This record gives sequence, structure tokens and C-alpha cells, in this order.
Amino acid sequence: MIKGLIIYNDIDKNKNEWFISKCLKEMNDARFSLLYKEEKEVLPYVKDNKIDFVIYRSRDYHLLEELEKLGIRCFNNSLVNKIANDKYATYELCKKNNIPCLETFLNNHQNLEYPFIMKNLNGHGGNNVYLIHDKLEEKEVLKKSQEDYIYQTYIKNASDVRLYVLNHQVVGAVKRSNLHDYRSNYSLGGEVAKYEPAKEMIDISLKLSKLLNADYIGVDFLINKENVYLNEIEDPVGARMLYKVSDIDVISLFLEEIKNQLKQ
Repeated sequence: MIKGLIIYNDIDKNKNEWFISKCLKEMNDARFSLLYKEEKEVLPYVKDNKIDFVIYRSRDYHLLEELEKLGIRCFNNSLVNKIANDKYATYELCKKNNIPCLETFLNNHQNLEYPFIMKNLNGHGGNNVYLIHDKLEEKEVLKKSQEDYIYQTYIKNASDVRLYVLNHQVVGAVKRSNLHDYRSNYSLGGEVAKYEPAKEMIDISLKLSKLLNADYIGVDFLINKENVYLNEIEDPVGARMLYKVSDIDVISLFLEEIKNQLKQ
């Protein structure tokens, strides 16, 4: 029996119960066993129980590094999690590998013109993203916390596109928009539509997937009439938008890929 865990933190588990139950239903069979564990329970559990793999759906790459040291196969690996959940590390990876991205600075805005975007390093779901019009607005954001922030060029009237990449293949894409907010996140009320990505976006997504040896990620772009910019890498990546606009069962495809890899 090949034994695994699906892991969330206690904050995210409630809004992801459907994902969890689908994984448990489809992974548990004559050859595979999958249990759900909250993040804080994982290390004590694996010390006393043989675990072959984990499906990790949180954002602590240090935990993944500990699991990898124990020889546990992690979907995704710790490098994916580390880079995807640090927006400045994502920017550095893109610059190093000639991937077009927004001009980005850490903890200062250099010569960026107003308005510009401020984001904390590890936010997700559109949280802690601010459109800054002047010095006063910047000061108000900085009062909220002592976290690190990145500063980015604001691309007006840009479209927001996510590609879903599984086993180094693009399996679907969606375009997001929000008429009432500069953030187009689905969780913030954005609208979504199925999208056919250009070859440049597909090539960039596959390049990132292979650089990180990723199993299943989202790759987010901002596009306008002239340019395509890599915006963020998503791990863990949600699938609600793709299910809303298509009949692509990406979670089942992901689970089947896990089984195929572990059988080898």
C-alpha cells in the first residue's frame, strides 16, 4: 500500500473541503491510501507512521524541506513552494531566465511613477495588494504592518490571465476581470471566462514549470495590447475558476498523474 497525506492549514481547510473530499475519494483504492492532516499535525504523524507522499496545499516550504529529508515525495516540491510564495523571489527567477515581468523593487519604489502597486511578499487571493497614488497612501499601507513589500509598475487596463500547468503541460486557461476593483481575483468578485493563451504565454509557463520541476501550478500573466508580463506563480493553485468555465477536471488529472508517478 502506497500511503499519503493531503495537507492544509487550519485556516484554509474549511473553504477547500470540496478539494479535500475529492482527493480522498479518488485516491483511496486498492493500492493507495490518502489521509487528511492539518499542517501542524504532520511532522509528529510522519515520525510514527510510514508515509510515501504528500499533496501539500499550504505555504510553509520549511515543512516541505523536512518531509523531503525523510524521503517523502512532495506534490509540489519545496522549491516551487518557496519561489511561488515569495513575490520578489519570483521576480528574481524571471529576470535571471529572461522571462518578461513587471519592474519590481523590494521595500522601495526607486523611480516608479504614481500610481504603482504595493504587495506584501507572501500575500495571496488579492489580499495586501494596494494601488498607490501618492506618498500619503504609501505611508498608510506601511503603518499597517512592518512586513516587506514589493513595488511594481502599474499596468492600466491590463487583462489578467491564469494558465494551469500540470506535468509540464498547459491543461487550461482563464481570463479574469473586475469592473469594480483593480484586482481581478475571483475570490474578490472578479468575473472569469475561458481563454485561449498565445504561444508566448504557453512557452513561458512551461519554462517556469520545468525550471522548478513543478507538478501542478498556476502561472498568472498581465497582458495589454503590446506586452505580456509574468505576474505571479501560484502554489497551491485553486481550480474553482477552471471548473466554472470549462469541463476540464484538473484535480482528477492531477491525482492520476500522482498515481502514475508513484507507481514507477
